[in-house]
Amino acid sequence: MNLKPSDLPLLVSLDMLLEERNVTRAASKLHVSQPALSAQLARLRRLFKDPLLVPSETGRGMVPTPKAEEMAAALRDALSQLGTLGDPNGTFDPTRDAATFRIGGSFSAVSTFAKPLIQAFQEQRNRELRLAFRTGWEDADVLAQFENGEIDILLAPNEQLPSSLKMRSLMADEFVMLQRAGHPRGTQPLTIGDYCSLGHLIVSTSGRMYGLMDVRLKELGLVRDVLVSAPHGDTVGPILRATDLVCTLPQSMVDAVGPGVEAYAIPFDMPDMSLAMAWHSRLDKQPAHRWLRDELIRVSHRLHPTRHAEPPKPLFPIIERVRDGYH
Repeated sequence: MNLKPSDLPLLVSLDMLLEERNVTRAASKLHVSQPALSAQLARLRRLFKDPLLVPSETGRGMVPTPKAEEMAAALRDALSQLGTLGDPNGTFDPTRDAATFRIGGSFSAVSTFAKPLIQAFQEQRNRELRLAFRTGWEDADVLAQFENGEIDILLAPNEQLPSSLKMRSLMADEFVMLQRAGHPRGTQPLTIGDYCSLGHLIVSTSGRMYGLMDVRLKELGLVRDVLVSAPHGDTVGPILRATDLVCTLPQSMVDAVGPGVEAYAIPFDMPDMSLAMAWHSRLDKQPAHRWLRDELIRVSHRLHPTRHAEPPKPLFPIIERVRDGYH
């Protein structure tokens, strides 16, 4: 197949069709009429000798053919590179330019960064700047998600990131145990006996009944009782407030859990959770992606400035909550 210069605009249309999988929505985003885009799709089918997109059996939108799926990542990458060439200064203006960033990560990482990052985006006063978050990456093919354009950046503990990705550490965060206000355990400092005897709640999209704390306790010859595994992090606050369960989370997430909970220092040696961002090498020099990475670094310093400036002080029960931002 030989592409002519006049065929290049068709590739932009194909990329949008593969993203939207709906001719009407794609036409709207491309600012062309639906009949015009349908005609372009017909030309693309002749050009590639493949249907590319076929009607969904559910009657909703279209689905790509295997050939179109194979082309999608390479097409997106090529258009991204062309976009960079079109900007001789290699710049991105967040107050004016359009961009949709897809951020994946662990529940704790996304919960920590979502609110302040959304606030940072709102400060740009640009409605063409959009964010999409997704969790549960542990059970997915992360590299495939990057190559398919499903995520642009991954937020997760350093040790859990694939070595083939580019990475930048963002912050180190210590773990604390949360319990509801008025918990029968009382407000005295937490002992290791208390910790192991309590009923624990963990968050796992796959329903696992163990986590990092259980691995560490096993090393110490101890076990705890994990009684509930919740699939979504936004259930932690309501469950804790309604039960005598406790939950261990990074300290920066305490504010995200909501009011009515108290945080206590973990009574055994546990390495801090080192959060990092990771991205695919194909995105490394993209101006918009560079801006996003810089913004995440700025947000991370605002979230936990003491982790970047001085050693942490001993943590005592956190009864009074920090109202502005995460602590």
